[in-house]
Amino acid sequence: MIINDRIYGKINIKNKLIIELINSKPLQRLKKISQDGAVHYIEPFRDETRFEHSIGAWYLSYKFKRPIEEQIASLLHDVPHTAFSHVIDFVMHDENHEFHDRFTTEIILNSEIPEICRKHGLDIQKVLHKENFYLLDNKLPDISVDRWDYFMRDAYTFGILPMEIIKLFLKSIKEEKERFYFIDVKIASLFAIMFMNSSRLMWLDPTSHGSFFLVAEPIKIALKKGYIQQQDLFKTDDIVMKKLKSVQDEEIDKYLRRLKPGKYFYYAAEESAEFFGPNKPRFVDPWVKVKGKLVNLSSLVPGLREYFEEFRLRHNKLGVSQYD
Repeated sequence: MIINDRIYGKINIKNKLIIELINSKPLQRLKKISQDGAVHYIEPFRDETRFEHSIGAWYLSYKFKRPIEEQIASLLHDVPHTAFSHVIDFVMHDENHEFHDRFTTEIILNSEIPEICRKHGLDIQKVLHKENFYLLDNKLPDISVDRWDYFMRDAYTFGILPMEIIKLFLKSIKEEKERFYFIDVKIASLFAIMFMNSSRLMWLDPTSHGSFFLVAEPIKIALKKGYIQQQDLFKTDDIVMKKLKSVQDEEIDKYLRRLKPGKYFYYAAEESAEFFGPNKPRFVDPWVKVKGKLVNLSSLVPGLREYFEEFRLRHNKLGVSQYD
């Protein structure tokens, strides 16, 4: 199987188990789940999918020669994602942005994935819990294959991370004792600053935040009125959006009409904001190898730890309004 990836180029996949999993219905569904949530309705160029990100997370795991169980867990980690990705966390008031993770076991076990794994001699129970694989599911501010891929993928698509820098990161990051690390402080600093700036410009920007509300509010209304059920959220973006539009409910339509290209949002103070709520400021504090020991970058760069903390406090909750 050949996959032409926007980040890694041509990927030649030879492992039959990986190929069958990629072709399975749960993985193929992710082609119709947007990576960004809802902002692509306003900024159409942000067109990444959960499918290509899943391939990317697997590829990084493969590149670092991780055990096959970890590679498969990396490939499957987004299978339970709902339509519109993290928008549903706003619907369900999940401030940790982990609503979909509650359904991982149920969704995978009720699919063809266990049988595919069994056929190839792999026990599905060994890959169900991504928390067992540190390089896949570690906590911020560490680098994981998940975090590393979506950072490069989103930032490249957005236009703020050139391919030359991506290639630099890919050859500069090493792994030791389940830790990704740099040997060059300057490159580690570039990664950390670019990651945080990407967080500010893409994941915490006012239009992303506002678009989440413009989809979350109609879904809340539709669930309350019985137009859709919770199980519908595990279908695709298009299916759920079609259902929302088909009910012809004015309360729902008043939000959806505002999801148009170029209808941007701006930051607003809580008292004047149209939408206000929690978000997830993301930053990484990479490991750097110095004199044979791994230390965090923030212990080597004066003021960096304070910079991270200021960023976290400033963007923990956001208020936004839409331009007329």
